[in-house]
Amino acid sequence: MSREKYLAKIDQVLSDVLNKKSKDLKSKNKIKFSEELLRKGFFQKVAFDVYKVDNDPYSDLWVLQDIEGSQYLVRAENPKYQSEESGDWTVASNYDKDNITLAYKNVPIARFSSDKYGFLPEDIITFKSALLDRVEKDVDFVRDVFKSEPEQKRTALVHSFPELVKFI
Repeated sequence: MSREKYLAKIDQVLSDVLNKKSKDLKSKNKIKFSEELLRKGFFQKVAFDVYKVDNDPYSDLWVLQDIEGSQYLVRAENPKYQSEESGDWTVASNYDKDNITLAYKNVPIARFSSDKYGFLPEDIITFKSALLDRVEKDVDFVRDVFKSEPEQKRTALVHSFPELVKFI
């Protein structure tokens, strides 16, 4: 086995092990199902075999499936997020169309909620387009967005993407 293949496999194995041990739902794609957890409110049935999981940071839908004789909730493919891109910038809206996430090179920068910015679900496409347009053309707007984020986040972003220093 070549060194590159070996290292690639090691990385995948380590990632798999960490994800299995992690309690963070961001790293989970299946959860063992139990009626007790359903009664305690950890899951909420929303349709026939479709559930929402409490504290899922992505607010995904989960589907009940039989895997090797046991019942699991499996993260459904996520058709909920609709995104638009312009260069390195992306705006993505959630299924309920009440939040938009601005990302740079797929790293979330800021969230825009309908509660704060007053857009309606039917206006989300227009709001996303306008947001992308402002990000592409208005350096002062981007600076204001960055200033509204915590100092640690700004530092980490500039460390990861030195080209963003002009906005800090």
